[in-house]
Amino acid sequence: MVKSRFPRKLNTSLNPSRSQGGWVLRGFGQMILGLSFIAVVLFFLASTSFFSDFILKNMMKFPVVVNPIAAASHQSSQHEYASSASEVSETKVAANKPSTVHKKHHAKTEPASQVDLSATTTSAAEAIAIARVTDNKPDKKLDLVALSPRLVWDSSNQAGAQAIVVLGGGLTRDKQGRITPNSYTRLRLMQAISQHRSTNLPIFLTGVESRYMQKFLQEHGESAQWLESRSMNTCENARFSALLLQRLGGAPRVELVTDKWHIPRARWLFAMNGIETVPIPAVLPGDPAPWWPDSRNLTHTRRAVYELVAFTRDRWFGVVGCREVP
Repeated sequence: MVKSRFPRKLNTSLNPSRSQGGWVLRGFGQMILGLSFIAVVLFFLASTSFFSDFILKNMMKFPVVVNPIAAASHQSSQHEYASSASEVSETKVAANKPSTVHKKHHAKTEPASQVDLSATTTSAAEAIAIARVTDNKPDKKLDLVALSPRLVWDSSNQAGAQAIVVLGGGLTRDKQGRITPNSYTRLRLMQAISQHRSTNLPIFLTGVESRYMQKFLQEHGESAQWLESRSMNTCENARFSALLLQRLGGAPRVELVTDKWHIPRARWLFAMNGIETVPIPAVLPGDPAPWWPDSRNLTHTRRAVYELVAFTRDRWFGVVGCREVP
């Protein structure tokens, strides 16, 4: 009887399911192990400052070019306001003489928008808008004294800015259930107070949160000169602020106060509406966060990823959910 020369090989080929199943299970386990390792590495990077700082560094590389057509409208509004101001001064000098010169009323001399938008009555649409940006959970206690902002730089003479524009960052409720600015908004307002006291520039509040932001400023001994309370997102912040500033006499250059990850997208949107911005980054909740793994860095990473996705969407695919007029 002649024996087979390759018995083991023939037996394996005749019953391959066991060996192939073992390889399949082994390959699936390796894939799960690899994905788990990648998830651990990503979580480690997200809990450090490296990931968020890397995103911010690359977003800041995008050029910000001001829309020349929209910028020209602000320049012309400034010239019109200057001419109207000279007419008003000439009228005051010749007050005892009969004159037929009609003084051109301008909202910049009397901030009527502040009176109108800070009224106590709230329409149904405004109530819905406020509810959309209000977190019903009580905000965590925030030590504003320990996070007192510092002056970024004195731009009153160097940059020629006309105002300090503060973007709303949302609302929350206190322990008594009253609506109040959340921690993001409060820190932006604290930064605006520091800038205002150092540069003496007027404060412009934008966002549906503006009335509550004004109340916060007044509690700290300051007050905004203009309020824009119709915008619901960053695009509307820029668009409606540009329209109101143009009506107030034009503001080709402003100081823009928001958090540092929000600045690249906000500056680009304001530039599209003809306004050049000087970035004034506000302190974020949890700052200063260490570079090593920490829960505060997870919040910063989430903020950075959100802004990266939103900036990419707005820049390459077009802005969505942005109304043309208030």
